[in-house]
Amino acid sequence: MPGINRRSFLGAASLVGLALPPGAASPTAVESATSAPLTSVKLAPLSEWDAQFGFALDPPVEEWQSLPSGDKNQSVFAGGGYRLIVDFMYPEPQLATIRFRLRREDGQSFVVHAYSLKSRKVFTDIYQFWSYRQGSPEIQAEFDVYTRGLASGDSFGRTYAANTGIPLTLCANREGRIRFAFGLLDQIEATGLRIRNYSLGLSERGEGLNYEFEFTKPVGYSVPRVELIDGAYFDTRGEDWFHTLRHYGEWAEGAGKIIAVKPPAVAFEPIWNSWYPFGLNITQECIEKNAEFCRRVGIKNISIDAGYEEQLTGGLGTAQDVARFEDHTGDWTPDQKKFPDFRGLVKHIHQQGQIATVWVALFMVGTKTAAYPQVRGMLRQDTPGKERNYLCPCHPETPAYLARTFSKLARDYDLDGFWLDFMDGTHTPCHASHPHFTSSTGEGYNACLGAVREAVMKFKPNFLMETRMPIANLNGKQFYNVMETTDMPFDLDLNRSLGVVVRSYTEGLACKIDPMQWHIRESDENVGVCCATTTLSGVPVFGVDFRLLPASHLRVVAAWVQFYREHQSELWQGHFQPVGFGHLSPQLQIQGDKSTYLYVGSSGTAPANVGVRASIYLINASDQERVALFLDGISPGRWHVALRNCYLEKVSESSLEVKATTYAFDMPIPRGGLAEMRKQI
Repeated sequence: MPGINRRSFLGAASLVGLALPPGAASPTAVESATSAPLTSVKLAPLSEWDAQFGFALDPPVEEWQSLPSGDKNQSVFAGGGYRLIVDFMYPEPQLATIRFRLRREDGQSFVVHAYSLKSRKVFTDIYQFWSYRQGSPEIQAEFDVYTRGLASGDSFGRTYAANTGIPLTLCANREGRIRFAFGLLDQIEATGLRIRNYSLGLSERGEGLNYEFEFTKPVGYSVPRVELIDGAYFDTRGEDWFHTLRHYGEWAEGAGKIIAVKPPAVAFEPIWNSWYPFGLNITQECIEKNAEFCRRVGIKNISIDAGYEEQLTGGLGTAQDVARFEDHTGDWTPDQKKFPDFRGLVKHIHQQGQIATVWVALFMVGTKTAAYPQVRGMLRQDTPGKERNYLCPCHPETPAYLARTFSKLARDYDLDGFWLDFMDGTHTPCHASHPHFTSSTGEGYNACLGAVREAVMKFKPNFLMETRMPIANLNGKQFYNVMETTDMPFDLDLNRSLGVVVRSYTEGLACKIDPMQWHIRESDENVGVCCATTTLSGVPVFGVDFRLLPASHLRVVAAWVQFYREHQSELWQGHFQPVGFGHLSPQLQIQGDKSTYLYVGSSGTAPANVGVRASIYLINASDQERVALFLDGISPGRWHVALRNCYLEKVSESSLEVKATTYAFDMPIPRGGLAEMRKQI
């Protein structure tokens, strides 16, 4: 449907509320603090990174004194009746992590207005700056090339929280090797990142680029604490960006005691989603017909997106569209005109051996809903008296209300999962006069998500909880068992690139890219490229109206879904990584126990270490009819090669002799198809 664009909704001011826009500077510790002064502590063991803490507390601290600790890997400071203990760990050369604990000597509680951690870095051999999923959609690749922007501006800012992003920044050279990674341990409190230029004192313009990185939290509110605990990550080992991000994630999960939800087997089933072909204009008939086509091609998860729960059929392209949508969303009862028998629809889907999941926006309750009078006192306010159409996550009744409401929705219609959306603004503080059980928006958000998760898991232990970037983050691994990229309609390359980012920190979960869609008159070869991309990126997911597709398209979809099923174990249990550092991750690799799967999305290729495997699948998702690349680590000997087209039908066979552990592969491979190489005994 023209005009239906959820991305425009995500950018609407009414949705993001007080969230900082991309590029806006986040508040510093001084700006966040009310009347409490900021006092700083230098971390001598981290002199390589010129690191220092800053605290704005109540009661305040006028000055910190260093105390002897008796441990070379620990620093102790005291001041104003507080004791600060910092533990340093050095797992590898050029890798350091810290944990700190702050308490009052008398054990009494105190108020944290803000605390910050600064680090300075000379930008030698650094050309790329990466920040998790922020900025305009056009630059949401694995790296935002910001060094030019940093050089021309006064400062650069980002905001992260329990519901948005990851507090980590990566600085890389031109090949994606990380020269400096700097991140925080806590994933819950709203965190600002500001980057400023500084001078070595020689010549500010002539000496090159030097930057001060400062993480500050909490942003926009204060929190009472008996003990403040957090940590930080410093990495200059020069690993590639993907494994650096994965290593940081493992550290943050382990040290932060983030226990990921274990996904059930059904989380890895191929998916069809209704949003792109229909938007809000969905009906029981169109869902039933597409579910039937999905059954034929082997797609099990029928994901019913927004529109089932209200009468609206238009788009979300204007502020008026957004307002109407917000006003009518929040009752979570299927519209009788569109869906005269929603439970019967779900039963029919189940009888076909499929599952049914639906879109929900947990916190949204519009003024035109039946629920509005009941929950009006629980709605958040961006400023005093300015009511929003969203529940306050810190209201003491919100977690229980959400648990009741969405448990009822799941039970009433025997649903199998939720697609959770529109929770982007919950980290901004609520200014309503109603009570708050916590001043921490992150703690409130987690309590709400935890209550919903517990309620639906009691109904069905295999219930799916799915969300998108930037809500899909490390903190979210406690609540969601499926994570995906964000809306990327018809943008195959950027969608794939964001999928690689998601794969870097979601190990143990199911993940996928945005639903793949294409024109109904697209060539079969290009459909094969789309299907190969979604298959090698995660759980295959499609957003097309199967009723309109030609039979040849269905053949391609069915072939690639079958390929996924035949190789599903290795595709998920194997080691996934991007190959090289090409723009938008055009080359991907998965190494299983027996096979290596190499996805080639561009004619420009990088050498790939395929390892000693019995079979290699070279998948041509480029615009060329041939693939040329070096295969490193390959087992010498005779190999049988079968070329398969976009329907994965065998079109030719040959053999080749590999005489060394590096082989220069150069062979025509049908676009949207693959070369299947098997080692001969």
